[in-house]
Amino acid sequence: MEEEIRFGPFRLISSRRSLLKEGAAVPLGSRALDILSFLASHPGELKTNDEIVKQVWPNTFVDEANLRVHLSTLRKALGDSQRSPRFISNVPGRGYAFIAPLERDNQAASPRVAPFANAHSGRFPARIFGREESIAGIAGQLAKERLVTICGPGGIGKSTVAKAVLSRCAAALDAVWIDLSEVGNGVLIPTVVASELGILIRSDNIVKDISAHLDARNVVVVLDSCEHVVDHAAEFAEALLDQTISPRVLTTSREPLRARGERVYRLQPLGLPPSAATAAAALISPAVQLFVDRADACLGGYELSDADAPYVAEICSRLDGIALAIELAAGRLESLGVAALSRSLSDCFRVLSRGRRTALPRHQTLRATIDWSYLRLPPPEQQALKELSVLPGGFTGEAARAVISSGEADDLLAALVSKSLLVADTHHGEPIYRLLDTTRLYASEKLAHGGEFSVVMSRFSEHLIALLEAAEEEVYSVSMDEWSQDFAQQVPGLRAALEWGFSKSGDILRAVRLTVAALPLFFRLSLLDECLVAVTKALDHLDARPDLDERSRMKLYAALGWPQMRSNDASKHGIGAWTTALHIAEKLGDVDYQLRAVWALWVDAINRGEPKPALELVDRYLAVAPSSPDRADVIIGRRMHGATLHWLGRHAEAADELRTMLAEYETVPAGRHSVRFQFDQRVTARIILARCLWVLGEEDAALREIAETISHALDIRHHLSLSNVLAEAACPIALLSGRNDLAAEYIQLLLEHTKALSLDVWNTYADCFEAELQLRAGKPGECLTQIRSSMGVLVGAGFTLFQTIFQTTEAKALAASGCLEEALRVIDDALGRCASSGERWCLPELHRVNGQIKAQAAGGGPSALAAFETALESALVDKAEGWKRLIVQDIAQCRAALAAAQADEFMIERPGEGGMHPPPISPAGDPSVPS
Repeated sequence: MEEEIRFGPFRLISSRRSLLKEGAAVPLGSRALDILSFLASHPGELKTNDEIVKQVWPNTFVDEANLRVHLSTLRKALGDSQRSPRFISNVPGRGYAFIAPLERDNQAASPRVAPFANAHSGRFPARIFGREESIAGIAGQLAKERLVTICGPGGIGKSTVAKAVLSRCAAALDAVWIDLSEVGNGVLIPTVVASELGILIRSDNIVKDISAHLDARNVVVVLDSCEHVVDHAAEFAEALLDQTISPRVLTTSREPLRARGERVYRLQPLGLPPSAATAAAALISPAVQLFVDRADACLGGYELSDADAPYVAEICSRLDGIALAIELAAGRLESLGVAALSRSLSDCFRVLSRGRRTALPRHQTLRATIDWSYLRLPPPEQQALKELSVLPGGFTGEAARAVISSGEADDLLAALVSKSLLVADTHHGEPIYRLLDTTRLYASEKLAHGGEFSVVMSRFSEHLIALLEAAEEEVYSVSMDEWSQDFAQQVPGLRAALEWGFSKSGDILRAVRLTVAALPLFFRLSLLDECLVAVTKALDHLDARPDLDERSRMKLYAALGWPQMRSNDASKHGIGAWTTALHIAEKLGDVDYQLRAVWALWVDAINRGEPKPALELVDRYLAVAPSSPDRADVIIGRRMHGATLHWLGRHAEAADELRTMLAEYETVPAGRHSVRFQFDQRVTARIILARCLWVLGEEDAALREIAETISHALDIRHHLSLSNVLAEAACPIALLSGRNDLAAEYIQLLLEHTKALSLDVWNTYADCFEAELQLRAGKPGECLTQIRSSMGVLVGAGFTLFQTIFQTTEAKALAASGCLEEALRVIDDALGRCASSGERWCLPELHRVNGQIKAQAAGGGPSALAAFETALESALVDKAEGWKRLIVQDIAQCRAALAAAQADEFMIERPGEGGMHPPPISPAGDPSVPS
């Protein structure tokens, strides 16, 4: 007889050691289940703590705290609470009682097959993480279909999920569990199943006897670990289902059975956390939940802290969310801290080698888990897996075919995907393949031990060279959103190939060719740090071998000039690199690189705040540009001319030139100009146009132009151009417009982008702009410290384009600190620079600030007014209405102050009229006109 106890929505079947809620199994540990059975068998009776412990833990000393933990788990499973208990009540200090009404139901046991027929299957694990959706999905398939296979790589948790599915279906299905991992010959599967069922074999047709025994019963036969006997498992499943009506078959395997009527459920890795998560954010991830649970069990108590969270996130990510690998990692916390464990995973096969003693041999170490799959592959599939290990991250079928030596690459890829050794993402057209990191590391070890690594990496490098050379024009000229493929996906492989090529065992000439081929991609993705490292190594090789490959050397020197916008004192960088590139280009007659080099030298002159020599370089550029087959080169020369005119103070001419350039540029096909000339040409033109608009008095138009240009730079995803517009237009114009909140927003954006891209100079510009905000916030001391430190960086890097305007901030901070003489010396230095270089764009502002400082000195009113009038005269010459608007305000204030001072100093008492009266002074008249 089978006794069933019913209470609320629950059914407790003690003989089967199961608790069901509305027909579904409730996950509950053995001790908690024993406690429930004991209390429910004595309803309404108070059972002391000692009685419960003696019943559940006979002959074992157990602390009462342990009992409380299990009762807490039990109450949670029942949905009970200590404050308002429905099922179990606690009398503090005495014990517990089962208080819910219950019904007992004694039924003759139906001829059911014992669930979990062997010791290995155990009972449903007490805790399972992140598999609720999978369990429900598989249970749903099993309810509709008769043959379901759970597929996935080794250690991902297929058996655990299968047991959970059986537990969920326990009310409707009996189960028999067959572990095939120790079955060496698939022919024996029927014999093993019959033995587990206790069937006495009466004929030569064992499957027929099994079918007769199971037919018309609601039973599921679980065939666990079928991958090594997959053909025979498929034959057995088909035969059993053909000869029966009701039984179902659930299998776990690293590859599908490919049997008739099979439904495959591919089990995915556990969800991973964000890389820099807090403890709370990380614990949302099932992978982290599993790690913490196993760490707690291993250490006898562990709680995830914010300090540990990034390391745990890294561990789970490095292990690809594979449950077994995470459990093995957590088990090493006995001897390693979390941080040390994270660092040690580069040798994960040595570290992850201590599984549970009771686990299957293939689950006791990570290497054994992958060995189980690898050693069962045919030799061609083993070789393909090894060769694919040189491909990090996601890769295309084209890349795979390039490294696989067999002519049957597509078939081999399909086989490895089927066997869960290769992941294929087919959601975006052409499949993107990926090896799990643990599998890739295992296969790469095999490749290296066979002495084949360099051979395969050579094939991969040649593939990348051919791909990037063929795609040069597309990478140059097409929006990244319209690329025919995601070239950014090649970056991990490019890094690996360059690392090998420049190593002692690599092929340096291939690495040089690959570096040159990758230059457009490096720049388009703003990977300037990596580009600089590779270019430097390539040039070290070519410079030592004159005339080996001058064209590559020219391109590499041109690339070496790209990092101009950083603080770097290497002599080969910047102007030196571009001068060398220009000489080689002229020797080779290469018009393209002559234009690039002259453009770069022009940029250098502008960045040094020297617009006079810059104008000469513009003329040199425009002399060569008509020889270029790209008519846009002449138009780009117009942009250079317009920008130079702005720095010379010829703002109206500059604006006209830039408007013409932008209109003409719309008529040329999309080109590679952002790579040839570092920045998107529309963005750079609109930067200077916005500056001109502000100086010409069109403040609102200037701010709109900036907002639209930022939006365009974001749309085209060109990070250098975005940083450029922020540094040279958005931040300074927001400050000049008195829009401090907007300026702070732009400055923060500039800091974030330039820090992420290591753009040191523009990052320093942001610090200078921030110093101006500190001054406006009444912190002249902080402003002075920051502006001087930042200007020192800029001068050291040769970037003095904005030095004069930054000197106005320094001078104002000095004046606000009472250092008037020093402030005037700073302004005099700035004015001297402008006189020698021809720089005029902010000349009116220099004179205005000069006047503001003089006005603060005792008796400085007249000299201040003279400085303001000089500023106004300069603004009128340059038609600089924006500067004029600020200057006339200062003139009005200065004249008012002078008038008030005269009144105080020269008050005269007039006889007979009583009182004091100021002497007559000239009327101020129009404040915009000097008196």
